[in-house]
Amino acid sequence: MFLTTEEEQSFQGEHGEAIQLAMSVLVKLGEMYNADRMIRIENVHVDASSYYGISDAGVEFVEKMVEVGAAYKVPTTLCIASIDFENHAEFEVSDECVEKQLRIARAHSTMGANPTWTCTPYQCGSLVKFGQNIAWGESNAIAFVNSVIGARTIRCADFVDICAAVTGLMPRFGLYLDDQRRGSVLFKLEDLDTRQFTSADYAALGYYVGGVADSRVPVLQGVSKSVSKDQLKAFSAAVSTSGSIGLFHMTEITPEARSFNEAFGGESPQETLVFGKDELREARASLTTRNEVDPEIAILGCPHYSLEELIETAEFLKNKRVSEDKQLWIFTNKCGKQAAKKAGILEKIAETGAKVICDTCFLLFPTSAWELGSIVTDSAKMAHYAPGLGDFRVSFLDKVQCIESVTEQ
Repeated sequence: MFLTTEEEQSFQGEHGEAIQLAMSVLVKLGEMYNADRMIRIENVHVDASSYYGISDAGVEFVEKMVEVGAAYKVPTTLCIASIDFENHAEFEVSDECVEKQLRIARAHSTMGANPTWTCTPYQCGSLVKFGQNIAWGESNAIAFVNSVIGARTIRCADFVDICAAVTGLMPRFGLYLDDQRRGSVLFKLEDLDTRQFTSADYAALGYYVGGVADSRVPVLQGVSKSVSKDQLKAFSAAVSTSGSIGLFHMTEITPEARSFNEAFGGESPQETLVFGKDELREARASLTTRNEVDPEIAILGCPHYSLEELIETAEFLKNKRVSEDKQLWIFTNKCGKQAAKKAGILEKIAETGAKVICDTCFLLFPTSAWELGSIVTDSAKMAHYAPGLGDFRVSFLDKVQCIESVTEQ
């Protein structure tokens, strides 16, 4: 892989140990994927931010980077933590988890990160633009920023994202290249009124598409132009859960698919599949491991709920209370929570007995102190991963059904 004189000097350690360490990782990555050269990036979203995600080795790595003088060269946001920084005591999080998560937070702060603590940086003022080269971790964020915004990133692994932020560089391969962004498999939506789709329907659609497309770039034809950003978020999270998808196109909706021809780069689809009512039912059913809907907890906000979703949730909760033997947990980020508080929405939700949890996610959140077994959720990502975290039995439902299953008048 070609390196400029400055990049070679960085690789040899002439610009300090931190940059040398980061460059050694990026050069090795580039060699693995036959990258021709490095490119400059303008933004990073670090997924190596949660203690339950990166463990003790991750704590050691970020503190080592601080010790050798690392500093982030480009705007850098942080993905979720393993605690709600303000309210972790309420959830009986262990002292060890809190202490090590705070160490991770201090290290990132010292290096210059923006402590967004969210899996949805695109909803928290990341200001990423079409065509920019960036380096993002977190699967839903990668799919969303590539597809809906049109910026360019590969699926950055933990610690690669940190190395990119320290150097401002990434090896040029994969979705940074024009020819790797062309669609390859077509999904035609037929006999469906997607104008009536809920976010859970879009999540089920994404889960089906990801499972079939695997690592190919899917193109969807027939999605309503009224699809919302939150519905695209649900789709992004699901399609990147069941498949290794970093980019999708929706004809006449996403910016690199203004036409069918543009989506496929002038080529014909390698494969064409039809998605209809049967496939939608199949996808939704595949996300349920428990058919009896008598949950102990409803979990919403995976990915983090936006202000609009919090407002809608408050409306669904109107004149209801969470049942005494049940829980309703809603995950969001600081920007969503602060906006909801200012609008009086947070107070309305809290009055019902529901808990709004910030900075973290149930999937990387210590729940051992809570006796939780049966879950309902509107998130395909949650429904996919939760059974593997413990003895969780999951029902995948629309948001309003989730709320109704744990509340009473």
